Amino acid sequence: LNFYLKCKELKPEFKSCLWNLSHCYLKLGKLDLGFNLYENRFLNENPVPKKFEEFKDVKSLDELAGKKVLIWDEQGLGDTINFSRFVVDLLYFTKNITFVVNHSLVDLLENLNENINVVDYDFLKTNPQKFDYQISLGSLPHLLKIKNKNELTFRPLILKEEKINLPKDRLNIGLTWFGNVNYPNDEYRSIALKYFKEILSIKNINYYKLSKGIKKIDLDEYNKFEIQDLGNKNFNQLSKYLMNLDLIISSDTVIAHLAGILNLSCILLLNFNSDWRWFYDDKKTPWYPSIKIIKQKKLNDWGPVFSSLKNELEIHLNKKIN
Repeated sequence: LNFYLKCKELKPEFKSCLWNLSHCYLKLGKLDLGFNLYENRFLNENPVPKKFEEFKDVKSLDELAGKKVLIWDEQGLGDTINFSRFVVDLLYFTKNITFVVNHSLVDLLENLNENINVVDYDFLKTNPQKFDYQISLGSLPHLLKIKNKNELTFRPLILKEEKINLPKDRLNIGLTWFGNVNYPNDEYRSIALKYFKEILSIKNINYYKLSKGIKKIDLDEYNKFEIQDLGNKNFNQLSKYLMNLDLIISSDTVIAHLAGILNLSCILLLNFNSDWRWFYDDKKTPWYPSIKIIKQKKLNDWGPVFSSLKNELEIHLNKKIN
C-alpha cells in the first residue's frame, strides 16, 4: 500500500498504479476507496475490454428509473456468481434488467429473480436488442456506493431440491482442490492433491470430485483413492447434487462461490496470499454465511490447515454417525 501511494504521489495519472492500489484497499476492506479506484481496470496498460460500447455508460443510478439496462459479466465464473447479488440490488432502480453471462451459468442464475432476464452472448447476437444503458458487473459496487464489508448483502439462490440417494451411514463430501490452470495466480489458490492424502484415508467418508478434469501432477495420487467424479455435470445439475451432500471442501474456485450462494455448508481452504475478495478474514466471510475459512498462517504452509481440516471432518463425522 505504501509503495503504491508513493507511486501515485510521483505519477498521479498512472492508471496501472491506481488499478493495483484498488486491490490494496479492497484487501483491507476499505471498499469505498477500493471500488472507486477499481474503475481504472478499463484504463491501465492492459485494460479490461469494455463490451457493448454502443450503449451509454451510467454515471448515476438515478438515471435508470424506467430504463432498459444491460449488465455484462467480466472476469471468472466465480466472480460472476459472487457479484450477481449486486444485479439484484439494481432492481431498486429499474425492473428492466438483462444480465448477460457465460452460457454455463444461464440455467443457474436465471433463478436470481423473476425480474432479471439472464441470457448468454449467443442469445444477444441472434436476438439484438436496444438498451438505454450498459454496466459492467464489476462496476456495480461502485455505482451502488458500497463502503464497507457490512454492506455486502447476502442474497441466496433458491433452487428446488431434488432428492439424490446417497449413503446415510457415511459422510458425503464434495471436494475440489484446483480451478482453471490457466489462471495467472493459480499457485495461490490451487492445492496439490498430495496434501489431502490423510483426510482421503479417513474411514466412513465418501468423496465426490466437483472440478472438471484432473491435473497431471495429481493423477497418481487421485488413482489411489475411490473418488466419484461429478466434474462432467453442468452447474445447474451440480447444484442439485451439492444440495444432497453433507459438506463441501474447496480451494478458491467457482465451487466455493456456488456452495456459498446456495447457502450450503462449505469449508474454504485459502493460501496466505489469497485473493482480495476474502480480505484478511481467516474464519468467516461476509460474502457467504455458510462458508467456514481455514487459512494459512504462513505462505505455502499447508500443514496446520490440514490439521484443522481433519479436526473439522471428525466433528462432522461424529454428528453424522450419531
